[in-house]
Amino acid sequence: MNDRIINNIDDLHDMLDAAIQLEHATIPPYLTALYSIHPETNLEAAAAIRAVLVEEMLHMTLSANVLNALGKNPDLTAVGFVPDFPTRLPDGETDFSVSIDKFSPDTLETFLRIERPSKTSKDTTYSGPKGCLARSNHHAFQLRAVKPKSAPEYSFYSIGDFYTAIKEGIEYLEEQANQRGETIFTGDPSLQVSNEYYYSGGGQIVKVTDKDSAFRALSLIIEQGEGHGHEIFDSEGEISHYYRFEQLKHGQFYRVGDQPGKPSGNKFEVDFDKVYPIKRNPKLKDYPKGSQIYAAACAFNHNYQQFLSTVNKAFKGEQDLLLGAVCGMFRLKEHASQLIRNPIPSDSEYHGGPTFEMAYEQPSKDKQAQCPSEKMS
Repeated sequence: MNDRIINNIDDLHDMLDAAIQLEHATIPPYLTALYSIHPETNLEAAAAIRAVLVEEMLHMTLSANVLNALGKNPDLTAVGFVPDFPTRLPDGETDFSVSIDKFSPDTLETFLRIERPSKTSKDTTYSGPKGCLARSNHHAFQLRAVKPKSAPEYSFYSIGDFYTAIKEGIEYLEEQANQRGETIFTGDPSLQVSNEYYYSGGGQIVKVTDKDSAFRALSLIIEQGEGHGHEIFDSEGEISHYYRFEQLKHGQFYRVGDQPGKPSGNKFEVDFDKVYPIKRNPKLKDYPKGSQIYAAACAFNHNYQQFLSTVNKAFKGEQDLLLGAVCGMFRLKEHASQLIRNPIPSDSEYHGGPTFEMAYEQPSKDKQAQCPSEKMS
């Protein structure tokens, strides 16, 4: 079997499309956990989750810049872009479930598994292409990034292996193109998002025009917590996602010079009782039709779909929309609060929560109340 995952430009386009979907897939669980925290409590936890959310948007933007530079536009409105939760991700030889849920010890463990540094593969015998293992439950994975298109019976060993495959594909295809006096970076430079249109507390936007800038963009994603490396702080001095979340587990901040698992900074308290008891992985069918909580869930889904549509436009040349879209992501709290702070009428033990069920069509204002996303329940 060919050890290389990416053998042509279509393979590369598909992998980068999948990267954008993968980066987005973390936003619904992080956003829900953030909004489940009682106001004015768990300030350190809320700040950590919010910071990671902003950087996930950064990662989406970096991946979109690479894809645009290669001559293909992203599509955040495509059917299936938002996964049906719970969804599964690989963890070496095993896998785990990612849910929409309240902030809790279990949720925090899931976040740590999402962001974990890649495991060393020295003692791993790959049963297929480089970085991939055969999985008996391969059908359970929804996210395209998990399973390479050219070897659909396999799954990547880790997210780090996924991004490494993209970099190796760029290296290979650009070398082939250069031998013909060409380049694979044929995209319109005017579609690139720059720092003018996006602000992140950690990491800078990379405008992608060639192999070197593409590698810088992808390496930043990896450094910030999506794959390789066991360093607590990245090359820009920012703490990576995994260790940012691990601080919450220890109730103590990391300082420069600390060893993994041994933070030595200021201590703080994480109170998992100061959260609303939202239902895990709620669906519209869990809410009585005609109830306020049902209407709130419809409104949230509609506005979340509008958020994705706005980001999609920003990645296709309307870059000035991006700053507003990021702010809009956090403004979704108003709609989420109407769910999270209220018990479900038919199941008062639990509160409502966003369902993230998309209609994959833009409903008109007069149809919004009909909640077209219900058809996906």
